[in-house]
Amino acid sequence: MKILVSSGPSFGLYFPVVPLAWALRAAGHEVLVASPESMAATVNGSGLPHVATYGPMHMREVMLHDRAGNPLAQASTEEGLLEQVGRGFGRLAARTLDGMLAITEAWKPDAIIGEAHAFSAGVAAKLHGIPWFENGIGIGYRSDIDGWTAQEFAPELEKLGFDALPHPDLVLDTCPAIIHPADVRDNVVAGQPMRCVQYDTPAPVPSWVFEKRDRPRIMITLGTILPNSPAGPAIFNELVRTLPSLGVELVLAMPDEAVAKLAPLPDAVVAAGWMPLTSVLPACDLTVHHAGGGSTMSSLIAGLPQLLAPGVMAEQRDSAQRLCDFGAARQLQSQEVEPAEVLEACRALLEDASYTDRASELKQAIEEMPSPGAVVPVIEDFVRHRAVGAAEETE
Repeated sequence: MKILVSSGPSFGLYFPVVPLAWALRAAGHEVLVASPESMAATVNGSGLPHVATYGPMHMREVMLHDRAGNPLAQASTEEGLLEQVGRGFGRLAARTLDGMLAITEAWKPDAIIGEAHAFSAGVAAKLHGIPWFENGIGIGYRSDIDGWTAQEFAPELEKLGFDALPHPDLVLDTCPAIIHPADVRDNVVAGQPMRCVQYDTPAPVPSWVFEKRDRPRIMITLGTILPNSPAGPAIFNELVRTLPSLGVELVLAMPDEAVAKLAPLPDAVVAAGWMPLTSVLPACDLTVHHAGGGSTMSSLIAGLPQLLAPGVMAEQRDSAQRLCDFGAARQLQSQEVEPAEVLEACRALLEDASYTDRASELKQAIEEMPSPGAVVPVIEDFVRHRAVGAAEETE
């Protein structure tokens, strides 16, 4: 088969699709990745071929600028955020639509696989009568943004004869069933469980991962925004000063330039830079992060309790709440990261074994899900049956 993989201009959108793309390639299928030009080096670095659907583009620019390129203010309310993200995905679909249609017409894939909200891929698949598979990302899908996406993408949809956003033919769902949210799409879209296998940009694994240790280890990774914000250094200096009082080793997963802004680090603190989380988290006992999809799923796969400081994205807050409700995480209650609150939450997560027990339940649930390799035959059968049905209709 020929499989076209669609992705937006973001590591968080592309990396979750890589394991399935490689499983398909290892099974003997042709795989081509279609995404904006700015992702070419990242895609090629993952060992897969790339074709551009659009010129250089970055996700933040799509989300915070209208179609005419005018800057948009960052929304501050829940409803405003949902609209901003939904319309951003609509603009992304509109920009990449012509490229996706041209690539599909020229390469003639047997199926298209894309991450959630890859609606230009969905339109291309529907117009060419081939299956569209959605590769799940993280543990949440916010269908409540789809109305805004549909409004923004409406001119292109109407021109091509669509009266609504297309639905995927099958969702390859990476969310463990025990924390799966109810969603309005459940009644109209079929789902196939698939284990989340994390892909990271390859990098050397630090030696401390394999060394014996006599105290718990906490990893802090709060994305790129907080470490580089004006208040970031002061917050991290306080965390570095207070958290070792718990009798722990603290690992800072943050850029070297951000570490350079901090005071000299105590012996109990390791500045690790950016690293492949899947390689280092098994050597940790707790993670502190912003509830992004990659950090969340990597921590779940490692069976670690989590302290979450969700950002402005609705998906982050939704994921954080569900993990807290399950008992595998705690969430910072203040809008700003308060070191004293972090200290007490970390103490509770380390001392109360129930958090680790619940995190272990999630780890086991993920391990029991079919791997991407095991899902390949499901995709093959689906494509085969669709092709047979199409052939019978033409007879």
